[in-house]
Amino acid sequence: MPSAKAKKFQALREARGLSTAELSRRLGVDDAMVQGWENDEGEPGDEHLRTLADAFGVSQDELRRERDADHHPHEKW
Repeated sequence: MPSAKAKKFQALREARGLSTAELSRRLGVDDAMVQGWENDEGEPGDEHLRTLADAFGVSQDELRRERDADHHPHEKW
């Protein structure tokens, strides 16, 4: 079962209407890398956190923070 952080990445991506392919193009990474983040097969490095934060409309600190799995992706944290 994916961690709260992995679920958060997926929920934020989906809430913004982005596919893993679209997000990977924005980040300049392979689609499998984004899928891996959502499946707890790694985490984005600092070089990708800024672009993710911009794409999701949240701070980098929010992306690093472990959150409960019940968070609502439409809420601004």
